[in-house]
Parts: sequence; C-alpha cells; structure tokens
Amino acid sequence: MEGDRAAHLRGQRPSRQSRRSTFLGWVVATCLLTLHAVAAPAADQIKVERRNEVLALTWQDAEDTLQGVITPAEPHPGEPLRLTLSVGNIQGPPFEGGVTVAFSQEGVPGQVTRALKRDAVGWSTEFVPPETGAWDVDVRFLTSRPKALHAKFTVSEPGVPLIVWRTLLGLVGILVLVGVLRALTQREVPVEVPVEPPAGSPAEPSTEAPVDPPADR
Repeated sequence: MEGDRAAHLRGQRPSRQSRRSTFLGWVVATCLLTLHAVAAPAADQIKVERRNEVLALTWQDAEDTLQGVITPAEPHPGEPLRLTLSVGNIQGPPFEGGVTVAFSQEGVPGQVTRALKRDAVGWSTEFVPPETGAWDVDVRFLTSRPKALHAKFTVSEPGVPLIVWRTLLGLVGILVLVGVLRALTQREVPVEVPVEPPAGSPAEPSTEAPVDPPADR
C-alpha cells in the first residue's frame, strides 16, 4: 500500500509543478503587457519633439501619416505661433481634403477652432495663446475613415534673451578691466623719510670753504 501511495504522489508532483510554472508565466506575461501599454503612446497621440527652433509633429497608422511643425519651439503668451501640417496616404492618391484644428488649454476643450484648406506648404494657421500652461491641439481629417489626433505643447513666460546676458557679461568684464588699470596707474609711490642722526653723535664737518676776515687798512 505504501509503495502504491508513493508512486501515486510521484505521479502528481509534475502536474503541480506544471501548474505553478504556468501561473508564474501568466503573471510575467501580464506584467509585461501592462508595462508596454503604459509606455506606448495612445494610437491617436501625435509625437512632439523639439528640433532646434521648432516642435516637430509626427504620427502614423496603417493608412495615413501626419507630419508638422510648431514655430517657435518655445511659445509665449501674447505672441503668435504657427502650425503647419502635412497629411498623406500610405496607399492611394494624395490627400487633398480639409483639416480642422482646435487649440485649447488642458481641460478646456475647443477654445479656438480653425477649418484649414491646403495651401502651397500644406495646412497651416497662426494662433496667439493668451496664457501660459499646458495646451492641446486637436487635428481632425477624413480619409478612408475619420481621424481625430491630439498633440500637447507648453506655453511659457519669455526668459531673458541670450544677447542680454552676453551684453551684461561684456559690461562686467569692461568694468573689471577699467578698475584694474586704474589701480595700477594710481598706485602710490612710497616716500623716503630722512633718517635723523642719533643724539650726541659728532656733527659732520662742514663742506663750505672758510671765509677770510677783512684786512685792516
């Protein structure tokens, strides 16, 4: 009986190990899929990258592509920015339809909406953001099916221009140089103080020639 029971237990061990390995594999796969979903951008999210003095916009799916730029790369409140887009089909004739864009502060949808027509460079418009903060631009167009895409950018207060910093540094350097030169030219020369002979020392003989007394007449 004991031999049969041991044989029965030995037959069950691989099954338990197999279930445990399957469970661990399922947990690992779930974690990897969750991390990939968190790291990967949404299918309707336009990628925004700074390239020199512009913000480059890129997006693509299995049917269409979108590229564009926002200038300048650091938008400021009260100053116009320019959005230029290029929409294309991966297969089929070039896209010639209209594009609708909407600018809005984060959490306040559809503040400014523009319907754009294609011009010599694509689909372009200007917008003056009134306030600082995070802004959204929504892009909508119709190809084989409606597309609604979204991009994010930041409007910040203008900083001190680089030329101002360079001018200030140049002025500071000139002032330091002038101060050094003035210190060198106005340096006091030490005055030699005559040393008096100590008391009781013999007087130095006079170097004047003796004067003869007048002759008697």
